[in-house]
Amino acid sequence: MKVLVTGGAGYLGSTTAKALEEAGHTPVILDSLLIGPRVFVKDRIFYEGDIADRALLRRIVAEHPDIDATIHMAARIVVPESVEKPYEYYRDNVAKSLELFDELVALGKPRVLFSSSASLYATKDSFEVSESDPLDPTSPYARTKRMMEQVLEDMAAATDLRALVL
Repeated sequence: MKVLVTGGAGYLGSTTAKALEEAGHTPVILDSLLIGPRVFVKDRIFYEGDIADRALLRRIVAEHPDIDATIHMAARIVVPESVEKPYEYYRDNVAKSLELFDELVALGKPRVLFSSSASLYATKDSFEVSESDPLDPTSPYARTKRMMEQVLEDMAAATDLRALVL
């Protein structure tokens, strides 16, 4: 199976791409290289660009019509920076993700696994959280992740989008 991995040049994205390969799948990497280094892509199928670039998404799907799903890991992730630069976080993590999801549905590629964050949850002394713990996203970064979970829920109810949140 081919899987589009947005943010595939980042640490988690490249680790996920490696795990996909080890499981017999083929990752197709889309990354702007804003954060992740090109070296993490290795010799994988790679497209440098923005997740909101609809023309690029159409090209990727045209060149790889057998893409079965997308793992969306592209995001700005530095909590202190999100406090200093909230606009960039909401633009990149929310607005651009909306473009990505809408175009994936339009292209008939509605299966998405979204990489969220444990930072959505209230802090605990044990640091270990579960999905039943109370939510308390305390930074713009965490709020972008929570917002995208809500967006995915709404889009899945209204469109063909099918999403899982990790």
